[in-house]
Amino acid sequence: MSADVKKQLDSNEPQESPDSADGVVESDVVAEAPAETPGRTGILRTCALVGSAAALVVALVAAAWFGTGWVRAAISDAPRADARDTALDAARQAALNMTSMNLDDVPGSLALARSSMTGALLDSADKNKDQAETLAKQTGVGMTSKVLGSALTTLNSENDKASALVVLQVTEHGKDKPPADYRYTWNVDVTKTGDVWKAEQISSLSQPVLLSGGQGQSPQAPPADQPPAPPKPGS
Repeated sequence: MSADVKKQLDSNEPQESPDSADGVVESDVVAEAPAETPGRTGILRTCALVGSAAALVVALVAAAWFGTGWVRAAISDAPRADARDTALDAARQAALNMTSMNLDDVPGSLALARSSMTGALLDSADKNKDQAETLAKQTGVGMTSKVLGSALTTLNSENDKASALVVLQVTEHGKDKPPADYRYTWNVDVTKTGDVWKAEQISSLSQPVLLSGGQGQSPQAPPADQPPAPPKPGS
């Protein structure tokens, strides 16, 4: 070993760190991030597409489920909605037919009223048909009516039963008397016979109320278990 080398090894003085004496630049020793390979990029893109497709499928399934739910609800409620409308229309029509009397065609007017009846109500009307015709001709009171208001109060579409509140304005007219308007308030129970709703019971909820004309008296309300007969003038 030479004297210079020995001197250098025995010295305790600080020494400069080795620099780029070996030709290595400091920046060259900094590790660079590995570049993405084409295979890795493809996998990432595939995963992203799969995730998007899965989200789209979930969205479509949810939309289909809730959409068909609304459709199912609308379809399932459609028969009941149709029953409500049809039953109410039948109750209104029955009330109109039973408060109409054409003196020129009494049998036809009573037949029209019976066409809106069924069950015990129809049986009673058929049984008392001749009596009703005689009474109508004797009293000589014609009637026309219109519905002031109506509403369905109950509906059992499974058993084809319903009830409706019907308010009528009934106009009476006779040969020697001025017209008189009365308000009738009826409860009409209807039932489905075949494809048609008809009245099976009529109940007067109050005495007829005189609205105008007449002699200040109300006609007698029809019995609940019988079809309304033309009231006597002023009675």
